[in-house]
Amino acid sequence: MHSLRLRPARDEDVPAMAALEVAAFLDSPMHRAMFPKRLRIKPGIQDQLEWNISRMRKGLSDPNLHHIVVLTEAPEKGEIIVGCAEWSAPAAEECEAGEDEEEGKTNEEKAKDMELRLARLPPFLDKGALLDANDEVMELIEKSKDAFQGENRHKMWTLNSISVDGDYRGIGIGKMMTRWGMERADHDKTGIWIISSSLGQQLYKSLGFRQVAEGSRMGEPQYLMLKFYDPGPEHNGTSTAARGAR
Repeated sequence: MHSLRLRPARDEDVPAMAALEVAAFLDSPMHRAMFPKRLRIKPGIQDQLEWNISRMRKGLSDPNLHHIVVLTEAPEKGEIIVGCAEWSAPAAEECEAGEDEEEGKTNEEKAKDMELRLARLPPFLDKGALLDANDEVMELIEKSKDAFQGENRHKMWTLNSISVDGDYRGIGIGKMMTRWGMERADHDKTGIWIISSSLGQQLYKSLGFRQVAEGSRMGEPQYLMLKFYDPGPEHNGTSTAARGAR
């Protein structure tokens, strides 16, 4: 029986979190497409590790992002990180204003912005694969538009990534980190949306999420899972079931 402890991630956790995420997704089609051998600069997985460390350290300073880790005691190792996740909280008003401004740009201006963003990415990252994957995600979101029933997805919580150590799967770590976000969403009285691979699909369904759209990313099946805020029968608000019947 493993004793598990969840807490917010710290800067000193980042190398272990980065290694855990790389190991969890190393064989995924998305990972292979983004980090092809032909663009490799350093041996093995060093490029991926450095990219994850940089991205996670930047994320820790973003007040809208919440990184969490799950720890357990390992023989002869002490306490180790066996799970990590990144949640996005509902967007602040200034973020929404920025998104509205982005929507108002011409296609030429958007293309220029994208060109500048891509130029800042490291050379070992396949920029074409990244753009293709982003387009596929946006297609999946567009497919699910009606399922949001007018709710602004930027005003909802979303799970950006979740990784579990392969030696510790099946003991509730993924569920523990998902419930963390569900509790925050309930506190904020908002829903949650998640883009899941086949691996997490059943977990989210078991926690009350509904699959509302299906697509793929770099050849890997992807599912958009949605869970509206439900105040429960003891409140006078509209329940999930009632909303679905509108």
